[in-house]
Amino acid sequence: MTLTTEERLAVLNGQPVSLNVAGTECIVLRKNVFLQLDAVYDPSPMTPLEIDLLADEVDEIVSRGEPR
Repeated sequence: MTLTTEERLAVLNGQPVSLNVAGTECIVLRKNVFLQLDAVYDPSPMTPLEIDLLADEVDEIVSRGEPR
């Protein structure tokens, strides 16, 4: 993979770089940045309780009329 100087600098600074590989959108990240995200991300499905809590939070925000 060949990155431009600007893209290399972005990756070195911990910023994501968007690429299109044969029609597939991809993101390049430094490994340590990815691992930090991976530690926070929970891919498991939401429980019914979590869904209800999220729905309650959305209802509260909508009722206050907060901008998106």
